[in-house]
Amino acid sequence: FSGACAGCGETPYIKLITQIYGDRMMIANATGCSSIYGGSAPSTPYCANKDGHGPAWANSLFEDNAEYGFGMAIGQRQIRDRIERFMLASIEAVGPATKEVFELWIESREDSDKSKEASEKVVEVLKKEKHAVAKEIMALKQYLVKKSIWIFGGDGWAYDIGYGGLDHVLASGEDINVLVLDTEVYSNTGGQSSKATPIGAVAKFAASGKKIRKKDLGMMAMSYGYV
Repeated sequence: FSGACAGCGETPYIKLITQIYGDRMMIANATGCSSIYGGSAPSTPYCANKDGHGPAWANSLFEDNAEYGFGMAIGQRQIRDRIERFMLASIEAVGPATKEVFELWIESREDSDKSKEASEKVVEVLKKEKHAVAKEIMALKQYLVKKSIWIFGGDGWAYDIGYGGLDHVLASGEDINVLVLDTEVYSNTGGQSSKATPIGAVAKFAASGKKIRKKDLGMMAMSYGYV
């Protein structure tokens, strides 16, 4: 159970995403409502499945969450590249069964479902492999399965304070997913209007209504043509 306010409309979306991708998920969470109910010490609503796999979650500053998630994506990709280099360097020196699963993993490493199957085979065969590379790869086995990288945050982060970084990360072409919990107001800090607040809306700190239309974040992302 999360620590969100009763009736919160954000948590069902996060719950659904974790049910789909949670066993291989890494989350960068901007400071805001989602970081408060997502990681208030000493508890967290994120949990593991029966196999002990669950989301890896971390909270970033309000203004740099997109870059933080981008760093997660780059970091785990570098580690997976290292695993591939280990495999290629030793592929002619290991046993035939190990060589076969190495080739399978290299071929399927960027496919989520296939990499999961290949990873299980790699771990199984390396338990019997005598070459020193087995120890090197087993130390990094949590990175064998392709990760699903997610960046969570509210509209205050995505539309306003963190937009420069978000725009940069969206434009990068990196395989990253972004969930914007758009409440159309700065929820966690008391109701200031954001660029996601619709025209005419009355907020606690915009009592006379917002004078300009809502920023279209989706259309701006689409304008790149490849996001």
